[in-house]
Amino acid sequence: MARALLTSGRYAVRAITRDPASGPARELATLGAEVVACDLTDAGQARRAAKGVRAGFLVTDFWSLRDDEYRVARTAAEAVLTAGAETLVHSSLPEARRRSGGALSLPHHDGKARLEEDLRGRGAPVVTVHLSTYYENWPARRLRRQSDGSLCFSLPHGDTPLPAVCVADLGGVVTALLDAGAKVHGEVVKVVGDLLPPAEYAALLTKALGVPVTYQDVPYEKFRQLPLPNAAAIADMLEFTRRHPDVAPTDVDRARTLHPGMRTFGEWLETERGSFASLL
Repeated sequence: MARALLTSGRYAVRAITRDPASGPARELATLGAEVVACDLTDAGQARRAAKGVRAGFLVTDFWSLRDDEYRVARTAAEAVLTAGAETLVHSSLPEARRRSGGALSLPHHDGKARLEEDLRGRGAPVVTVHLSTYYENWPARRLRRQSDGSLCFSLPHGDTPLPAVCVADLGGVVTALLDAGAKVHGEVVKVVGDLLPPAEYAALLTKALGVPVTYQDVPYEKFRQLPLPNAAAIADMLEFTRRHPDVAPTDVDRARTLHPGMRTFGEWLETERGSFASLL
């Protein structure tokens, strides 16, 4: 996202990080960002880091913050808004507990959704983005090589279309939203590049990689028990999108209108075959 803003030439970027010496922070500094050390659990540090900003992009990582996610996100949002920002782009997720009647546990959704509701209720100058699963998940952790040389990925999703997007295309959407300013305040924008049933993703992978790729639908309860990192949380997340789909083809059209360079999964595969080298 920061790279897209810097590349546009229309924005100076201040990147707030706990560790300015980290590799990603140094890379952003090289690209021209102002990198500022800040512990967002400290309201004073957050206010100082946000001083003078015209806009902000806020995303929080539940897996590192856990029960503190809502508090930290609210502290950061308050710092940006108190600084006089004209627009805050908040990366959130759909509220899951009420929608599922308490059947699914998605704390990484609900903390973000709680802040989203708070900000909307007070009429803050905020536009919300809901992200989809990433194309990059297929080479990074989703595909598995089979004994016959083919590839397979398993998800508890049936034939329900799965929204997905390239990580880098978030930047184009956020840049467009900041350009639009007050015209998009109060909106919820789904950042989605493609919306296909899992088997169609498998067909596109087969075509691009030159080896058979199959999709295996795994029952929800069975997936929760798999010996994978965060298997239960992933199962609940995918079961939520299967039971309560809230991304439509019109959302894909809207994202592409905001960012005409938004890639479909097939278009992304044309340039990213090298990402799958370890599997081929």
